[in-house]
Amino acid sequence: MDPYQAVDHQPEAVLGAMIARLESRGEHPMFRGFIEEYLSAIRWDAVHQAVDLGCGTGVVTRLLARQAGSATRVLGVDLSEKLLEAARGLARAERIEWCCASADALPMEDNSADLAILHTLMSHVPEPGAVLREVHRVLRPGGRAVIFDADYASATFGLADFERGRQLDLKLFSAIVAHLDVCRQLPGLIAGAGLKLTDFRPHVIAEAGHGDFWLSSVRGFEKLIPALGILPEEEGRAWTQELLARHEAGAFFASGNYYTFTAEKPGNAG
Repeated sequence: MDPYQAVDHQPEAVLGAMIARLESRGEHPMFRGFIEEYLSAIRWDAVHQAVDLGCGTGVVTRLLARQAGSATRVLGVDLSEKLLEAARGLARAERIEWCCASADALPMEDNSADLAILHTLMSHVPEPGAVLREVHRVLRPGGRAVIFDADYASATFGLADFERGRQLDLKLFSAIVAHLDVCRQLPGLIAGAGLKLTDFRPHVIAEAGHGDFWLSSVRGFEKLIPALGILPEEEGRAWTQELLARHEAGAFFASGNYYTFTAEKPGNAG
């Protein structure tokens, strides 16, 4: 099972690695730039209720609260009480409400939200279509959903042996996400939920020579591989050591594609 579907049942080592990765990823200039890009396109004067679904440690929720006007109610929703506990601690000074709930069963009224953010959520939920149908329910007519996620099916770490590298890419990413190819399915899922795709933006984070963003991912996997039993101990250690050695030698390579989908609930705000 994708560990993000049962965060509160993970060992402390796994939970700690998850929290550290969410925060370090959110602080990376390039990744943070993707978030700021989609937030900057929002017309805040039309947003009275904003909800961040699968908010995790609140990386996006905090930025959302800082950019939204004082009249905007900001709600962070996550299935994990432990991630919400971390989020509350990191956002003590922010004007945010927090709620523990599943993204496909929100404690919100119909047509009550102006904006829904789904940041790296859809690759982890059991049924992405059910989440989008719930988003359609809670959005007012004319309300928008911003869906940002990774195409894990194309993410890769460069190893000396290409075939071995691709096999390990698949094993590693399959162990931490439920849907490797969810971005490829999103246009159809968005339409099937009754939403209209209004904007699409591709992004890539690739590193060659030395790692930074992806090196922190390697460090995270270094903890997750033994804790989750993703690979045999010796094979996991060899993978980590090869990538760290390639980084030190200036021979590192890793790449991943991310995408932002903006969708709208048809109809007039009334």
